[in-house]
Amino acid sequence: MTPTPRALVVYHSRTGRTRRIGKMLAARLKADVDEIVLAGPAGRSPSEARCAFEAAMGRAVSVKAARCDPAQYELVLIGSPVWCWSLAAPVRGWLKAHPLGSAQAAFFCTLGGSGAERVFAQMQDVCGKRARATLALTQAQVEAGPRAAIDAFIARLVGQHARAEAAAEASAPLPEPGPLAQAHSRDAHGTG
Repeated sequence: MTPTPRALVVYHSRTGRTRRIGKMLAARLKADVDEIVLAGPAGRSPSEARCAFEAAMGRAVSVKAARCDPAQYELVLIGSPVWCWSLAAPVRGWLKAHPLGSAQAAFFCTLGGSGAERVFAQMQDVCGKRARATLALTQAQVEAGPRAAIDAFIARLVGQHARAEAAAEASAPLPEPGPLAQAHSRDAHGTG
C-alpha cells in the first residue's frame, strides 16, 4: 500500500459544511487539523453580507495564529467556503500569513452552486502553489454524503504522491561503483 504523506488540513467554516469536509479528510489521511479562526473578540462573527463583501473585494482579514506550521508538512490541504464566487477572506488572510514552504498544496471548497474554479485559482495565486488535487462539493453533495467524492480526491492525492516518489527515485543519480565493482568490471571487459 502506498504511504500517505504527512499532511495538515486547514479550513475556515461559517456554517459547518467546510468543517465537516475538513474533518473527514483529516480522519481519512490521519492528518493534523487547524481551523482558521478570525482574530478579535471571541464569539463575534461578521454578518453574512460583510463576509460576502470582503470576499468579493479580495480582502484578507486577520486570523488567529496557526497552531501548526504548514511549512513543516509534506502536504497542506486548504479548505474554504465559496462566498460571492470568491475565496473566503479568512482563508485569504491565513494563506498570506502562513507560507507553505516546500509543502505541496491541495484545495477543497464547499459552495452553493458555482465559483469553485475561481476560488481554486485565487488560492493558487495567494499561496503561490499549484494544487496537487482539488475537491469542490456543493451544499447538496455535502448533505447527501460526500464519501465517494472524498475517496476519489484522496486516491488522486495518494496516487500523485506515489508517482512523485517513484519519479524522484528514478531520477536520483546512481552511486559510484566501489573498488570491488570496478575490479569486476575490468575483468569482465578483459582489461584486468
